[in-house]
Amino acid sequence: MDKVTRLKFIDSIEQLIDNSNYSDSLKIKNYFKIANRYFGVLEYEKYKEITNKVLEISKSKKDSLNIARAEYYLGDYYFSTSKNDSAYYYYLEAEKKYENLNDKPNLASTKLHKAYILSYEKDFIGSEIETVKVLNVATEIKDQELIYECFVNLGISLSGLGNYEKALEYHQKSLSQIKNIKNENYKPILQAQAINNIGFVYLNLGKFKEAGEIFAEGLKINNLKEMQPVLYISLVDNYAYSRFKINKNEGLSGFKTALDLGDEIDDIYSKINIRVHLVEYFLSKNDTIIALKYNEEANRLAKESKYNKELLQTLDFYTELKPKEGLKYAKEYIKISDSLQRQERLTRNKLARIEFETDEIIVEKEAISNRFRIILISSLLVISFGILFYIILYQRSKHRELLFSQEQQKTNEEIYKLMLDKQEELEEAKKKEQLRISQDLHDNILNKLASIRFNLFALTQKPDETVIKRSIEYIDKIQSVESEIRTVAHELNFESFLNKGNYRSILEQLIQNQKETYQTQCEFVITPDETIEMISALIKMNVYRIIQESLNNINKHANASMISLSLSIDEGFLYLSIKDDGIGFKVSKLKSGIGLKNMESRAESINGRIKISSEINKGTKVSLKVKL
Repeated sequence: MDKVTRLKFIDSIEQLIDNSNYSDSLKIKNYFKIANRYFGVLEYEKYKEITNKVLEISKSKKDSLNIARAEYYLGDYYFSTSKNDSAYYYYLEAEKKYENLNDKPNLASTKLHKAYILSYEKDFIGSEIETVKVLNVATEIKDQELIYECFVNLGISLSGLGNYEKALEYHQKSLSQIKNIKNENYKPILQAQAINNIGFVYLNLGKFKEAGEIFAEGLKINNLKEMQPVLYISLVDNYAYSRFKINKNEGLSGFKTALDLGDEIDDIYSKINIRVHLVEYFLSKNDTIIALKYNEEANRLAKESKYNKELLQTLDFYTELKPKEGLKYAKEYIKISDSLQRQERLTRNKLARIEFETDEIIVEKEAISNRFRIILISSLLVISFGILFYIILYQRSKHRELLFSQEQQKTNEEIYKLMLDKQEELEEAKKKEQLRISQDLHDNILNKLASIRFNLFALTQKPDETVIKRSIEYIDKIQSVESEIRTVAHELNFESFLNKGNYRSILEQLIQNQKETYQTQCEFVITPDETIEMISALIKMNVYRIIQESLNNINKHANASMISLSLSIDEGFLYLSIKDDGIGFKVSKLKSGIGLKNMESRAESINGRIKISSEINKGTKVSLKVKL
């Protein structure tokens, strides 16, 4: 049945459901089936339209499970149409609902799709972390297909980080995992996928003989060409390429076979990638005329389809094929490469903001819920005491002979009230202690771990002996963080802070770490040693934490190019100013953020006043004034 006929059939079923008297639950079930049919024939807009119908019905019924499923479907729509920020938002919304429902299979699947997006946007570390979480759940619920998919994505993420040996290990695990999957019809496709991934890692490692052998194994899979033509074409092309890398006289027939098949099914990626390989082949033969022909075709297809990585390859080839125009193509290469890097960085920042803002909304909802709970309990208590008081008065007027027992009852009530008061004092002390520990964890330990993670990620881009030594330094820093966690656990307040030495040197080290970790310029002015060392340890510690939290917020959200920091003491007051030229934000919107609350709490604990001012696209300023 061709696509047009299938679409007419699906459209007619949709109309039947629209006009039916089915219950909402039955309509939702059938709509999901129709949505899947549209997705199968790549009719993404119709898929989105049906999914929104389901979402509307589910919200009216407050059906959390189907709301989550519809949001997951919308995530698939945006992921398939390359709108990864919107896809990430809907996957995140579905994830939180599945988490509340304790629906582990759907939760794990949703988290894995988030990991796919992170990998696509080259946040390979983030993708690896999310995938490991999914793998733990998949192992717990014994979902063999999900375990296979986790192994595949871990291999892809590790390849992106340049750790090809470890990537090879996970792709081989995925190949071994196939025997645990029950669906026999699906196994050949999974096997071909795993083999293709393993061969691709061998190509990156320069092990062309091993690559050729594994690609040849994939081509032996029965009926692969009919079941999954795109994967079959990739294996043919990669096998030819591995043969070519071993012997420059081999591979041409394989390239042409793959090219004919790719053009026949009109698979864009195959058409571009095979032509790129043919350019390299004919360049090795010094046949620049044919090489130029294939490069122009690949360049045109890559531009039309926005395959930017392959577009850069064609521009690189132009510098060899047209040396007189090499400078022009080199400039275009640099321009596109820089643009792609900026876009990737902006997208990763946007995904982080989506996660942050979603968590912020949850915190606000919880705060509103808590206030409502307090009001409800207070009202019930007032009503209860009112009823109790009425009963007491009524009994006293009607039954004077029970005066003694009534007096005893009043005494008991007073004792109970004292117990409640004491319990409130204990709860207040408990909250203060929890706040202190939360501040230490948020302001110090988590910030240090974030800094170490960024440094280790940067180091993986250029592995050499110097990087290994630097990595050891960061491992030592991780041990230092472990010590601080132990310090918080044993409730050692700020005494550990006093043991770190000269306060000025501690602040300078914090700023030096900032300069080494991030590209943002940082200038600072700190009051002379003899003045600053005279202030109390409590003030030192809280000022340090406020600086640390401010820098962390700038690094995460501001996208600033310059930070100015000033710390001075004048006429019995300590003044702190931290300014950046970043994108700014609406202060009213972020007032309930944990980081800002911690800064305000720390300022209050040392009898200081903190002011945070910001405007969109005009940067942010944090000012602190403390009486000494």
